[in-house]
Amino acid sequence: MAEIRQTLSRGIQEDDVWGAADVLLHEGLRPTIERVRQKIGRGSPNTVSPMLERWFASLGQRLAGGANPSANLAAGNDADGVPVSVRNATRLLWETARREAEEVQRVELESVRSELQERGNALVEAQTALAQREDAFAHARVSLDSALASSQQARETLERQLKEHALEAHRVRAGLEDEIKRLTTLLSQAGESQERMRREHAEAMASRDQDLRQAEERHAVQERRMLAEVDRARQTAKALETELAREQQRRAKGDEAAAKRLEGELEKLHQVREAARRAEAGLREQLAAQGIELAQARTQAEALAARVEALQARINDEKAAHEQTRRMLAEALVSRSAAKGDASTRRRRKP
Repeated sequence: MAEIRQTLSRGIQEDDVWGAADVLLHEGLRPTIERVRQKIGRGSPNTVSPMLERWFASLGQRLAGGANPSANLAAGNDADGVPVSVRNATRLLWETARREAEEVQRVELESVRSELQERGNALVEAQTALAQREDAFAHARVSLDSALASSQQARETLERQLKEHALEAHRVRAGLEDEIKRLTTLLSQAGESQERMRREHAEAMASRDQDLRQAEERHAVQERRMLAEVDRARQTAKALETELAREQQRRAKGDEAAAKRLEGELEKLHQVREAARRAEAGLREQLAAQGIELAQARTQAEALAARVEALQARINDEKAAHEQTRRMLAEALVSRSAAKGDASTRRRRKP
């Protein structure tokens, strides 16, 4: 293993190439670069090629061998001193090279024959195409002559038309120059008119700006006046609201006092009615014994009825006063709502 690693590390040597070539030669194969590389198992073509060339160059000298026949025979060589194995290998190599050369020559001959056949077919096709092209060329020449005559006539017609167009172009150019002069004059006048319109527009814009400023000032004055009126109306509304609140408080206190008085009178009436009922009960108890007291009781009852009527009339008066107070409160609320509506209308109409 150490020897193999040493051989691999030192690279391929010429002895390796020559030994592989000798082995291939003994096997009846022609030593080639690829076969030598396969036999060795390594080496690049660039390294193997010069070593194999030197092997072929020394092959003649190796085949020549020595000149002593007995020594050659004793050494296993033929009469010429060439080793029998080498001569046999050389003969086999020669036969192999000859067969390979014949095979290559046969393949090349078939390729040449096929190429000649293809060229012959192409030549026939080219001759046919050439004949067709000659016929087409003859027809094209006739057509070309006819077209040339027509072209000559068309050229003469075109030259005549060009002359007419040149004259027409000269007339048009003269007219265009006059038109350009006229348009230049109009353009100058238009420029002056545009400059005049620009100045007028600038003056109009300045006047419009001044009017706009004056209108804005008038609007500001009017707005301040309207705001002052709105403030006065708001203050008036606040005063009315305060007065209305005070009036409502006074009315509420009056209603509360009237209600208390009414409750007192009703309580008194209830007490009177209770007393009347008690008196009536006592009178009924005493009716049988005290007939005279019956008249007094009737008198008292009539007095009590008159008092009840007076109390009822008083209650009706209190109700009327309460209803009048409600109407006054309703009118005050309507006036307040109207004042608020006028203030809102003035704020919406404010520009």
